Amino acid sequence: MEKTTKGMSRRSFIGMGAVAAMAAGAAGLAGCAPSGNSGAGSSSNTGDSNAQATAQGAGASDVHIHNVTDTSWMTPPAEVTDFAKEWDCEAVVCGHGFAGITACRELAEQGKKVILIEKQPEDTYAAVGNEFASLNAKILQERGVPHIDPVEFYQNFMKITSNMPNPSLVMKFAQNSEENSNWYLDRLTEEDFATMTTAFFPPTEHQMGELSGIKFWPSVCSFYGECNQTKIQMYNQAAAEEAGAEFHFATTAEYIIMQDGAVAGLVASDEGGYIKINCKAVVCACGGMGGNPEMMAYFMPDMAQALTGEDALTSMSANDGRGVQMAYWAGAHLETTPVAGMNMKGLSVPGKMNCLPQAVWIDENGKRFCNEYYPTSEQRGYQTVFMSRKTKYAVVDNNFTEYRQYTLPQHAGFTANEENIASLRDSLDKAYAKFKGTYEEPEQEEGQGGPGGGGPMTQVEWIADDTLEGLAGQMGLSGDAATEFVAQIERWNGYCEAGVDEEFGRAAEVLFPVKDGPFYACTFDPVLGETMVTMGGIITDGEQNALDANYEPIPGLYMAGNDCGRRFGTEYVTPIPGCSLAFALVLGRECGKSVAKFLG
Repeated sequence: MEKTTKGMSRRSFIGMGAVAAMAAGAAGLAGCAPSGNSGAGSSSNTGDSNAQATAQGAGASDVHIHNVTDTSWMTPPAEVTDFAKEWDCEAVVCGHGFAGITACRELAEQGKKVILIEKQPEDTYAAVGNEFASLNAKILQERGVPHIDPVEFYQNFMKITSNMPNPSLVMKFAQNSEENSNWYLDRLTEEDFATMTTAFFPPTEHQMGELSGIKFWPSVCSFYGECNQTKIQMYNQAAAEEAGAEFHFATTAEYIIMQDGAVAGLVASDEGGYIKINCKAVVCACGGMGGNPEMMAYFMPDMAQALTGEDALTSMSANDGRGVQMAYWAGAHLETTPVAGMNMKGLSVPGKMNCLPQAVWIDENGKRFCNEYYPTSEQRGYQTVFMSRKTKYAVVDNNFTEYRQYTLPQHAGFTANEENIASLRDSLDKAYAKFKGTYEEPEQEEGQGGPGGGGPMTQVEWIADDTLEGLAGQMGLSGDAATEFVAQIERWNGYCEAGVDEEFGRAAEVLFPVKDGPFYACTFDPVLGETMVTMGGIITDGEQNALDANYEPIPGLYMAGNDCGRRFGTEYVTPIPGCSLAFALVLGRECGKSVAKFLG
């Protein structure tokens, strides 16, 4: 916070509530705790790494648990008393993303006086992401997308996520997806809808709807054309403004004002100085903490502890975790299990292996190491988290253009249309021509070229050989590793013939042999720790009301979007592509309903 100083005044300390204030005080000592035994208390909420190290008898100055080296974000700012402006309303929404805009519009349409603040300037504001999953949206039903039973979706989702998410939030999403999707899209014109596509629909010949007991649906609204999500958000902003909502861009949320354990306002800032907003409710929808590596290390200890070599916790998101911080300073309970990250568990751009599940995956010893076609793409490469960062390989034979057509509709998926299959054939033929020494680089006209592809899957550079022994050499395998590789492929082909993978249980319908040459391989160099966005932080109840240290609701404090915890378990999953934006916009509106009910 550039315009505040670290530390707490006595008044702000009291305003936080005793539990959160004591926890923040303990966290504030972490950066200067002396070596040896420390008398600083710690709360189960803080996870103070230095305190833990000290308790174990280690020096606090040089030992860090789970790579958590800085918990200064836990320390609230000093109280602001000099304000340039003062506003009054019933509720403040922090963040103009999918959850914030839908919460704001719902509150306004229910007649509540609501103010939305957004840190981005209005003239450069842009939505992040352009497709969202929907159960039975009107536009999808009109296009023939199969109907989805909300209860079946719920059961499938909870199965994938090991029953870890808040069941009320998941069911609320499933039951309200249709209505809220239609509401969110209600201002689009026919021309707008004409630019919308539906990924994975109509399905290609070998597209599957289920694998190993997990279901998938091609029920997604994709807006990558002239009508994108920024335009749709502006439609929703206009609807909210017509209902009386106020929008203030280039305005940053600083901290929540608490009084007698309840929300009493919000301190914000803009280029003119500090702003005091008097209100009874605050919705934190600030988009997570991807731009804050220290917070990521705290909330993602499983990944932080797994880092090695050049791995680092990084994200494409610049959001600094302000929503989670503000809620914590106000007394909210932090998530106690690892927060989900999008694509964090083994998916590394260009994602050659997670996105090539039809192949056989080989490690540096010439051996398979997992079920390559584990159904959920985001979890498919999870085993690489716990392996060396040495080069791994995806191996296929000359029939791969056929096998590649066995796909699932999901994030990081592949559309097996004629154009994409032809492109795959060209890339394999190019590799073989290079192997034979007959390849000639085609002339390119000005403006052509580039990486090709899109999304997490860009362009794969294959190597080719007429024999497995020769391919092993090109892969850099030698000695025992090369011998093991050939033997491994022979065992694999036996599993394919028998219809049973005795090593890792890959489903029978996706057992594809590697026996007809030429043979091909591409490399995968694992660099782990990157996530597109983070997806949680604060524990809430089914109304998205933030809970305190005793799991009791904090009056007036609500979380939405990627600040709201317990929606995805420990990793993002997509039984329908675009679940992140879908959960945000659907539960964003539901959060608005909860706040309106609280306000009365």
